[in-house]
Amino acid sequence: MSNPKSPIQSSDEMDLIIEKMKHEGVLAKVDVSPTFLSSMFLVPKGDGSMRPIFNLKALNRYVYTAPFRLINVYKIPDFLQPSDWMAKIDISQAYFHIPISEAHRRFLRLIYQQELLQMNCLPFGLSSAPKTFASVSNWMAQILRQRGIRLVVYLDDYLLANQDARVLKDHIKIAVNLLEYLGWKINYAKSVVQPCQTIEYLGITWDCKHNQKSLPAQKCAKLSAMITNISTSKRATIKDLERVIGLMNFASFTVPRGRLNYRQLQRLLIASKRRSQDHTRMLLDKAVLQELQWWLIHLKDPSPVHHPYPTHYVVTDASDVAWGAQINNLSVTGTWSSQEKGLHCNRKELLAILKTLEDQCQNLRFGSLHLQCDNKTAVSYLRNEGGTKSQGLLEITYKIFMLLDSHQITLTVYHIPGAYNVEADHLSRFRKRPEWHLLPQATTQIFAKWGTPVIDLFASRLTRVVPRYCYLDCHDQLADFHDAMTQQWNYELAWVFPLPFLMPKVLQHLNTCQGMYLIVAPRWEQVFWRPDLKNRATAPPWTIMNLKNVLVDVSTGLPPQKVTEMTLEVWRCGGGRNI
Repeated sequence: MSNPKSPIQSSDEMDLIIEKMKHEGVLAKVDVSPTFLSSMFLVPKGDGSMRPIFNLKALNRYVYTAPFRLINVYKIPDFLQPSDWMAKIDISQAYFHIPISEAHRRFLRLIYQQELLQMNCLPFGLSSAPKTFASVSNWMAQILRQRGIRLVVYLDDYLLANQDARVLKDHIKIAVNLLEYLGWKINYAKSVVQPCQTIEYLGITWDCKHNQKSLPAQKCAKLSAMITNISTSKRATIKDLERVIGLMNFASFTVPRGRLNYRQLQRLLIASKRRSQDHTRMLLDKAVLQELQWWLIHLKDPSPVHHPYPTHYVVTDASDVAWGAQINNLSVTGTWSSQEKGLHCNRKELLAILKTLEDQCQNLRFGSLHLQCDNKTAVSYLRNEGGTKSQGLLEITYKIFMLLDSHQITLTVYHIPGAYNVEADHLSRFRKRPEWHLLPQATTQIFAKWGTPVIDLFASRLTRVVPRYCYLDCHDQLADFHDAMTQQWNYELAWVFPLPFLMPKVLQHLNTCQGMYLIVAPRWEQVFWRPDLKNRATAPPWTIMNLKNVLVDVSTGLPPQKVTEMTLEVWRCGGGRNI
């Protein structure tokens, strides 16, 4: 290392940054010894100041970083509650609070103006730095949660929330005092330490008072300027498309139908990469220009933080013969035209949803639709508002959303495994409606453990497990009443064995009920409603063993067709919201 030369370009800004880091002990001058040298560069921060980034690309090839996850904007709606008060705490120069082991500092060295310097603390640019820092900030967050504070943290940025502004004010003091006691420097200029109901966090403006999320003005201006430049010239390079699509992808989290309206841009980008160089300026077609204009009009539009509770529950399915849907208590079916019969199964599944909506859109108007489908491609195209692999699927998806928006219908979509999608499957094949029944070999053990229910709320004369029952068919004069979901339940113990697609509706209905219930549900670890079921449970679930010998579909006299793919559990759960 004789006569070392600095690989870092000198500048007044870099001089100031280096001197400041030396003064704060972040950088220190060291004697020549075995060293791993890297360079440093500056990137602008949101507030206009510069952040030093270590160019550790070479070193990172030798650094192992275990996979880990940070919270993202998609998790914040689950954290926030309607009408929440919020605050945020930002840590100044957060990484620099974490010291590096002295034995490892020689790997974090640089030369500036012929001085050999080393980092004494965690640098930006080290591949393991985010995980290292997150483990510390998450530990601090857990301490605060143990004190009753509701918060999330993204590296150095804490978001606190509470329904009561006065309580939140106390929580802010507790959090600030703890962080400063532990030696953290709080950036009060970027923090919001007074309770408010509108706040910017993770690049999104959250308005809990009006249940809205939107793109901050600065991001709107940046995206608008980029779109305007491309639209005016009517030409763009691959790099231009990548930049604008990247910004649109983030913005579509807040902009209603944002993803649906950049699919032609995406298709152009994919096609261009196959035949063009990065610097080639391509002429934009009419469809792409229309999407750009759509974004200029709508990029400031807000979207709801929380969707309304479902008012309608729908499950659909498609077969080679026909399509079918169950909408609340209404069954809908239809056959394919000669042209539709030859379509791919994925297109048929989306068409089944479109035809269901076309048939029932007037009845669903202004409602909130909870849709379940056993085709993952169809679910993906609806959740993601389209895709790039199939123009045919994209066209159907576009029609679905145009129909939903014209009738002001809110949609949430979930996948249901085919084994549990029995109702719509039977409808699409013109089969008799399934009616599942657990034989006494199974129920005797369950009742011995938890007691005998006073009523079976989802049964018929053939499927009931106790004498009293509720049945959907109004012609059954032996039933206690008809359609359990129209009643407010209050039973010492009741048996609840709905078809699987009804589980979310049953759990929502329990919010208005009292009493205790034995709920038979499929074991489906990743399903969205399972946490609610667990929270209501008063004991671990009972797994029903040997299902193929104790579960029968009374419409056929046989076990359900895919019984070997099923696992059913019985949960003892209470009614009401505060379980």
